[in-house]
Amino acid sequence: MTVFLEVVVPGPWWHTLTYEFDITVDRGIRLLVPVGRGTRTGFATGISTSSPPRSPFRILKAGKVIDSSPPLGWELFETASRLGTYFLCGFGEALGIVSPGHVLSGEHTGDLPVVEKPSAQFIEDACYQPCLNDRMEMYREAIKPEIGGALVIFPEREGARLFWKQLDKGLRDQSLLWLSNSGVKARDNWERVRRGEIRLVIGSPAAVFAPFPSLRCVIVEDEGNPAYHSQRFPFINTRSAAGVRARLWGARFLIGGSVPSSRSFLRNPRQCSLNLSKRMVFVSLGDCRKISIPGVQLPAPVSDTVLTRTQNLVSDKRAVIWILDRKGYSSSIICNECGRVLACENCGLPQRWEDGKGVFRCGFCGSVRPVSDVCPYCGGIALEGRKPGIESLKVIADCLTGRDIPVKQWHAGIEKSVSEKKRIAKDLALGGLVIGSRKALELCDVLPVSLICWLDADAAANNPFYDSRTRAFRMVWESAWRGPGGRERTIVVQSRVPRSGWQKGLTLGWDHFWKEELEERKQMDLPPWKYLVEIKDLGKQKEQAKASFKEVGVECLDPGISEDTIWLKSDNLSKVRKIMEPFFSITGSNRGFPKIALWAD
Repeated sequence: MTVFLEVVVPGPWWHTLTYEFDITVDRGIRLLVPVGRGTRTGFATGISTSSPPRSPFRILKAGKVIDSSPPLGWELFETASRLGTYFLCGFGEALGIVSPGHVLSGEHTGDLPVVEKPSAQFIEDACYQPCLNDRMEMYREAIKPEIGGALVIFPEREGARLFWKQLDKGLRDQSLLWLSNSGVKARDNWERVRRGEIRLVIGSPAAVFAPFPSLRCVIVEDEGNPAYHSQRFPFINTRSAAGVRARLWGARFLIGGSVPSSRSFLRNPRQCSLNLSKRMVFVSLGDCRKISIPGVQLPAPVSDTVLTRTQNLVSDKRAVIWILDRKGYSSSIICNECGRVLACENCGLPQRWEDGKGVFRCGFCGSVRPVSDVCPYCGGIALEGRKPGIESLKVIADCLTGRDIPVKQWHAGIEKSVSEKKRIAKDLALGGLVIGSRKALELCDVLPVSLICWLDADAAANNPFYDSRTRAFRMVWESAWRGPGGRERTIVVQSRVPRSGWQKGLTLGWDHFWKEELEERKQMDLPPWKYLVEIKDLGKQKEQAKASFKEVGVECLDPGISEDTIWLKSDNLSKVRKIMEPFFSITGSNRGFPKIALWAD
């Protein structure tokens, strides 16, 4: 008997491929199938319900069947299908991130334990306690009585590692710490979970597709953290993926954090009973001292409040953190003769001055050139930094603290291991100052910090993206609670407009912040009220896409920064999907495929 199988092949195509075969194959079973001039691993999705295409199309015959049962199980396969549809990347691309390398390459795997599909009802709970330790206690209580599998996801590796270490020995013996999807250990972890040897998986976003044969509880810590949104294509949100898995299993889905996400708050508005008015100190940048930095055009605004409190606390053997999200000695370099800003030779964006390494570095592509006094444009010798960065603040800090008190730097541009973090905590145990970017907040996990000073709180809020105020609020709010001693910590916020806009929520609570933020987003048709979609790499098809979206009433924005990029606002993803579907046909492989990113909250 000849049947026509629908097969999804991991790749950019949104549609399945049809093959001739002599037997029916269960959904999720892998086959070797011809694609182009080679052979690929495909996953059967079912029998074709339509008549086979006529000439000039020729239906190829599928090769051998690899499995006796679906290697991903029913749930992970359905999860990939739903994620591919929702995030506008296609079933094939979603399978590519759900499946480990040895499954995609066609290696044989053993049969999964036979588990019936669940009949339990999906339950969603939330825990928005300000301190991580309080939330962790609730998570431990949630996973103790579970008979089936339990999955706990943290946005950062250190959070997952800390939670795993704090488990009692009996529970830890049944658990697995999952922090990476690469290497021999990752494959071993995948197989152990798949065989049912591990009941509990705790990990970073890499663990979200752990192949449980049964899943009864899914926990996502800090559910509104931007780290859950993938920075690489396909742009899938880990929190959403965890929610899909919980729904399919009828499991308990517990989300937590110090601040809810916009979508969570909109779906279930909650009241924040916390008041930080006694611990939050606001200072106007206009009232700050303007401290000159050698080689930098603009002075560093540092208030007497910051200077005095820092000096008193480090003298009292306490730790203090200054945060400024500008790496290097200065954020950019300008020629005082021709007035041009020094730009990267590769991407054209401004370079920053990293005095400690003796280079000018592009913050986008990472390319460097040696520090020089000579302008590459006019040959003048009047190069100067524009705005002071983290390195330049060390000049101020050294004068303030003296030689006996340590001053450290901590930001994403410096490779810091766990052991280095512990060493800095030891060095600052008798007091000291850390100057860094927002990444320096992670030191609060290992070091009691008495004071955190945001030297330019407006910088993060002024980034040109719709959720920049939310990110700024989350960071400052979290800094008031994170780590040991967080409940007694003082926060100083230097701002051009202190106590206004998003900063009002820092003392009134995140419910006040979200009410104002959501109202403004509603007026501008931004998430979570409408989906925001970025489509890149359209090439010559850009105008065709714009016209098609206009025809169906989807708002289309042309940012003008790229010849092949458009943005969409839509409350109906099915319209977007229908317009974009022809762009992802296998017949268009020669011209390439667009890349789509979706923001929902």
